[in-house]
Amino acid sequence: MRRYALNPAMPVLLRPDATVQVGWDPRRAVLVHPPAGLTGPALARLLRSMHDPVTAGELVTRAGHPEPSREAITALLDGLVAAGVVTPSRPPLRSVSVRVHGRGPLSDLLSGSLRCSGTRVTRSSRRHAVVTTDHTDLVVLADALITDPRVLRDLHTARVPHLPVRVRDGTGLVGPLVIPGLTSCLACADLHRSERDAAWPVLAAQLRHAVTTADRATVLGTAA
Repeated sequence: MRRYALNPAMPVLLRPDATVQVGWDPRRAVLVHPPAGLTGPALARLLRSMHDPVTAGELVTRAGHPEPSREAITALLDGLVAAGVVTPSRPPLRSVSVRVHGRGPLSDLLSGSLRCSGTRVTRSSRRHAVVTTDHTDLVVLADALITDPRVLRDLHTARVPHLPVRVRDGTGLVGPLVIPGLTSCLACADLHRSERDAAWPVLAAQLRHAVTTADRATVLGTAA
């Protein structure tokens, strides 16, 4: 259900003629005439209560007796939205859930920065553990130079998007983003590299337990 919020930076003022003024900048202030069933002071109280988002039905109830009609409140809200002093909003969506899988400097930095952005973050780090994917929108595979094939298999089975973030020879690498069923996968990338270098599977096996090593600036730049 749509909710409406009055711009909290604009004060609600009652004028001597019982009209209500929203804002005090002479170029931007909006004059509001009370709809039928509302006095000027009642309208001012009602508008001040809109600093917290409210529905049209809640406004009708808050107005008290005699209640203005739903049509009158809807027309009032439409006028305030058109004037730019009220913003309509939808109920907040579920925040994105990201699992950071790995252990190292990138994992720590990414987890902290994602939490600061409002993202729900969980952590896992055991190399051969099944990566928990319940209610997870994205798994970030951080620090490990080569992700364990069993982890990749679990992610593909659960059809969870995943993104590798690591450092290769002192240079940060982000991606590719893998969306199972839509994009190529990390195993595909290994196959392509094996076509160019037959020794790659042996080299990759040696790198499987290695983690990111780089100077602080490179790690910070990669995590950003």
